[in-house]
Amino acid sequence: MLSELEKLLSQVESETGRELAGSVASEQAELGSGHIRTGIDAIDADLSTVPRSYARRVIELVGLPGSGKTQSLYHICATVTTTPTHILYFNVDGKLDLRKLSQAIDRHSSASSKEALKRIHVFSPHSTLELVASLAMAPKYVKERQISSCVIVIDSVGGNYWIDRKEAACLRLKIKRATAWFRLQQLFVDTLQTVCQRLDCLAVVAHTLLLTGFDSTGKEQLERSFMVNNREYRDSMIPRWQTVLLASYLLEAAACQETTRVLFRNRQRSTADGHAFVGPSGFRNTKES
Repeated sequence: MLSELEKLLSQVESETGRELAGSVASEQAELGSGHIRTGIDAIDADLSTVPRSYARRVIELVGLPGSGKTQSLYHICATVTTTPTHILYFNVDGKLDLRKLSQAIDRHSSASSKEALKRIHVFSPHSTLELVASLAMAPKYVKERQISSCVIVIDSVGGNYWIDRKEAACLRLKIKRATAWFRLQQLFVDTLQTVCQRLDCLAVVAHTLLLTGFDSTGKEQLERSFMVNNREYRDSMIPRWQTVLLASYLLEAAACQETTRVLFRNRQRSTADGHAFVGPSGFRNTKES
């Protein structure tokens, strides 16, 4: 299986944020201590109550397009890279904007963004199948570069739903109790969980919502539903996904003058909702309720 994933990985573009910026300097990271801070008050408040040894390592940011998921990820990257911790950024939907990421880092730290970009490693898988291959090789990648501490960021799962369905249609399974697409999702969930445990790291995954209704047969009708603006949406994940989640946040955006007000609603705990503003001046936490 590993050899097959290595072949897939050869088709996936991989480069560091430093290379994207045109710098040739290099730096090794030291082991960080304590809890990882994301810079988002709503998430950090929940993380502070969870033991570092907790088995679940995945934080999910789920919402409609334009709800602030990617901007939140940029803010997390900017916060994490103020420490020696590295970021493994999986740019699944191909929408990574290096300029906006650099601006987020510049606003967050007085140091040069090029120094922080040395610790951001960008992978560009174009489907879940390639994403699984990239994740499977992450421990080897981290070991070869002597990276001691990292955070996995994935943007975004669900955006390539129809590509995944088309690729999975070509797969043949010995077990016929589930479709190939379903097995592909299982492989992704299991691989992500295994890699997080091997690297002892946190993963932050952005996830795009879909309209309700997948198959008229109902065979792959998924369990989770989300109400946004009084309209029902579903995600593209299988039930097993919930077993690896440390926290799941539904992001809802509302226009507010020149900025966008983003609501972070924890779907797994009865904690107070978090709020932030996203606009030309960047990401800003707020204690408004």
